[in-house]
Amino acid sequence: MTTDETSVEPQTVGDALDRIQNAATALGVPAETTETAVTVFRRHRDERAAHAHNVATTAAACLYVACKVERVPRTVDEFVEATGVDRTQLLRRAKEVTSELGIDLSGFADASQYVDRYAGDLGLPERIADRAREVVDCCEDAGIAGGKSPSGWAAAAVYNACVEADLDVRQDTLTELADVTHVTIRNRYKEQREVLRERNPPPATAIDAVDWYREYLPASNYVASTARDLLRAAEHLDLDDEPAAWAAAALRVAGERAGAPIGMKALKTPAGCSSTDIHERASELEAL
Repeated sequence: MTTDETSVEPQTVGDALDRIQNAATALGVPAETTETAVTVFRRHRDERAAHAHNVATTAAACLYVACKVERVPRTVDEFVEATGVDRTQLLRRAKEVTSELGIDLSGFADASQYVDRYAGDLGLPERIADRAREVVDCCEDAGIAGGKSPSGWAAAAVYNACVEADLDVRQDTLTELADVTHVTIRNRYKEQREVLRERNPPPATAIDAVDWYREYLPASNYVASTARDLLRAAEHLDLDDEPAAWAAAALRVAGERAGAPIGMKALKTPAGCSSTDIHERASELEAL
């Protein structure tokens, strides 16, 4: 039996510990988390000393479990790339380890840790990371985050925060960072957006909706003031018909006049307006 096939030979233990350290280095895992992984491995070895295991998979699984417990955000795909183990076998062995040692990982899936990581990787302003964490907390309070991948959930929250702030961050970029599919981010994004609209609906008047947009949209005071002036000048129009769409249209026109155009996605997404509704109202305001 080779040293890669048993967990009872002393040299195999050393091999496993070396693998844990090498994977931790490749993944940029903190030293204290690596120590936790070693402890997990030793406890797992004691529980299953009489059974043969693939050392590479076991070492990767123990580090994976340690990262979950220590809230170090690393995806399964990153583990596969760093260790060369099979994805299915890694997850299966991690499940065995947690079951044997009585570790419940459900309480350790913290999307906020991934938010910090993605925001840092993208060089986003702190206010965007703060808003993304708010999105995560809001959706967790609403009870819709259960069972969702924390990495995909965080990526969607970052995307939502970027859309609100009119920052040009593509979904493609986040799918690569989070190692999730476009479908995952798109679905999580829509689910989060529904909760956000429910928790913070637009005001009943168009002028108030201008300030509602500015909670996260960094439009200047001048642009906001111009938008309000446009709406006051348009009192002969039916501003009670979708006031958020009127506010979005006013901000659109005001931004263009100030040489600081606001993206359509940032205007239509928060209230769920259509591009057509905003364009039509903007055309009427442009005539004023």
